[in-house]
Amino acid sequence: HARMMPMARSEMLRTVEQAGLRAMIKQTGTLDLYDSEASLNAASDDWQAKLKAGFEFQRVGRDEIDSLQPGLAPQFRHGIFTPSGLQVSDPLEFTQALFSNAMSRGASLRIGEVVRIEPINDGARVILADGAVFEAKTVVLAGGAWSKKIVTGLGDHAPLETERGYNTTLPPGAFPLHRQLYFNDHGFVVTPLSSGIRVGGAVELGGLKLAPNYKRSEAMLTKAKSFLPDLKTEGGRQWMGFRPSMPDCLPVISASTASPAIIYAFGHGHLGLTQSAATGRLVADIAARREPALDVEPYSISRFR
Repeated sequence: HARMMPMARSEMLRTVEQAGLRAMIKQTGTLDLYDSEASLNAASDDWQAKLKAGFEFQRVGRDEIDSLQPGLAPQFRHGIFTPSGLQVSDPLEFTQALFSNAMSRGASLRIGEVVRIEPINDGARVILADGAVFEAKTVVLAGGAWSKKIVTGLGDHAPLETERGYNTTLPPGAFPLHRQLYFNDHGFVVTPLSSGIRVGGAVELGGLKLAPNYKRSEAMLTKAKSFLPDLKTEGGRQWMGFRPSMPDCLPVISASTASPAIIYAFGHGHLGLTQSAATGRLVADIAARREPALDVEPYSISRFR
């Protein structure tokens, strides 16, 4: 991740500029909060790794915390502020805007369930559940947590699991939130969006078929209310999603072993949106058979042989 993060930022900003979406990203900075000095000190290895990766941040006490985000419970006297942190106005709106831009440049959309991908001479074939077949010079499998079955069908091994995450999006005005707050000792984040205030996090290893357990959303919301006493918790929308995660916490960005015409791009865990533009750049490099902008060997599907 440390190797990819500088490119993740530069490629995202380049993509945003090209698509005319700069207004949807703001540099608000992020505030990581800890319950005690001991818990902040316990995270020092993580912060040292971020420092080596080029992140700039500063340790803050209660006075700075109050100026960065008024209204926090008094227990939060230790934190880290990262000024360069970027905030998307709303992940869904942002993704839809990128999609619209791609459509305006000639992309087309076909919705269907892919049952398998097969290599053919000079390309690959995609077979849908309804029997439809598509052929293309290059096929990119970016199916998130649903990628595993297709990968297995191509003879590759992907130890892909889904870390199910939960959130509640409260209405706009639920709290005057200035920036994203990470409650690191409790495993959740509170984020200001154009659509409201999102309280989300958690990790549940529950596969793709288990029904959501929204008690997890409710537990985070209860904690958020105790940490932000003025938070209005009524009228929220609950959600559960599937983070596609690999055991080594690195994504798979590589050609399949079945054919160079079939390219994998999945397994980004908690950093899908963050690393999306950099992944797109690397996939484009692999598809064009040119030297990738970054050494992609660590992301190869072959590492799981």
